[in-house]
Amino acid sequence: FCHNTVETTIMYNLVHLKLQIFDHYTNMYPQLIQNPKTLVAVKRFMAKQDEWSRAQVKRNTSDPLWIHTGLILAQLDGLQAGVTDWAKQHGRTPLSQFAVQFLNAVGDLLDLIPALVTGGMPGFNQYKAPPMGHCSALIKMLPGFENLLFAHSSWYTYAATMRIYKHWDFRLNEPHTATGKLSFSSYPGFLVSLDDFYLLGSGLMMTQTTNNIFNTSLYSYITPASLFSWQRVRLAHALASTGEQWAKTFSRYNSGTYNNQYMVVDVSKVNLGSSLEDGALTVVEQIPGLVEYSDQTQTLRRGYWPSYNVPFHRKIYDLSGYEQMWKEHGEDFSYDLCPRAKIFRRDQSSVRDLNSLKHIMRYNDYKSDPYSQGDPCKSICCRNDLWEHQASPGGCYDTKVTDLHMAQEFVAEAVNGPTTDGGLPVFSWGPFNSTSHQGLPPKYNFSFVLMQPKMELK
Repeated sequence: FCHNTVETTIMYNLVHLKLQIFDHYTNMYPQLIQNPKTLVAVKRFMAKQDEWSRAQVKRNTSDPLWIHTGLILAQLDGLQAGVTDWAKQHGRTPLSQFAVQFLNAVGDLLDLIPALVTGGMPGFNQYKAPPMGHCSALIKMLPGFENLLFAHSSWYTYAATMRIYKHWDFRLNEPHTATGKLSFSSYPGFLVSLDDFYLLGSGLMMTQTTNNIFNTSLYSYITPASLFSWQRVRLAHALASTGEQWAKTFSRYNSGTYNNQYMVVDVSKVNLGSSLEDGALTVVEQIPGLVEYSDQTQTLRRGYWPSYNVPFHRKIYDLSGYEQMWKEHGEDFSYDLCPRAKIFRRDQSSVRDLNSLKHIMRYNDYKSDPYSQGDPCKSICCRNDLWEHQASPGGCYDTKVTDLHMAQEFVAEAVNGPTTDGGLPVFSWGPFNSTSHQGLPPKYNFSFVLMQPKMELK
């Protein structure tokens, strides 16, 4: 609680940061809540979920999972208290409890809202071209095991480009705690990454890409008697020392919302120049009603693990509806043959260092690359705003990169904004002024910035 009252007080005393939470909420709300009926349904569900979670915390006072859930909820309460205090001091209307919960549940809402709308009725989501994915990720092991490279590029609306990179160090006395130390890409008012991109004091590194739910009958498994994905990610970070422990912790009380492929690297099992021990890479995938995970270290030993919004585990792939979508609409829904799978397979061998890693993660040559087929979103870093017709301000809007040495010091490099790779035009809000972008820069032409803790985390 105190952490977030202090954080918001410090942040809001800085001239350029004090309004960021309010601006970010203003920009994100219309992206997700587009009619009163949706708002009522979301508020009702989130209130029930919050009530259930707090009741479990009170009921299970000796269970480490619920002890840490209580700490996360206390942090959320502290965040709201800090924002409210600042708002009152500056004559502004405070953000409601729902607003703060909404911000942290943005990822979960991507599934919760369609679930509440469809009610879990049988059927498949209507396919709409062009399909824009939700992030690209690459974990690369150099041929002689000289280094491990780790990268993620976020895809979503450009309205979400109000960014903060956070370094936290919580001194937690709970005996089952694996770590209270984490560095991650994030957003104003968020207690999580959302992207995700984390470097943890336990020696774990985590990133993810989002998978779609085309089989909407799965939404019938969604219940407020569960923990949101954002909460379970934080719990797994706090309680797990290995990839398998992370997966098992994350699997508990599956909400079925924000259904992702998570990649967890265990640094302690990476012996540079020598070997990768089993358990070095754990891949975890969630759908409503099921979380599946497996050790994919052998794949990483062969050189690389890519991720691009298509499920890896066959059961997850089939149940999500990807198999049916592949049969009806072709290779875009194939794990092996979708455009980004082909591009990663072709180009990953050129990744040798941080600069070449940056290049592949910002790559978009849609006009010339045969695998892109003229589609600005059939590439590693999508530019949905470049369509001649029906362009929209969305796509790949950041990249984060690190290697094994940097990660052990909680250091990464990050860039904000749509890619300009290969001479693509700088994105400007001018043609898209109807999309709320309060507090955001008018155009994006930024370089990578070094992200490291300003105070030594020991």
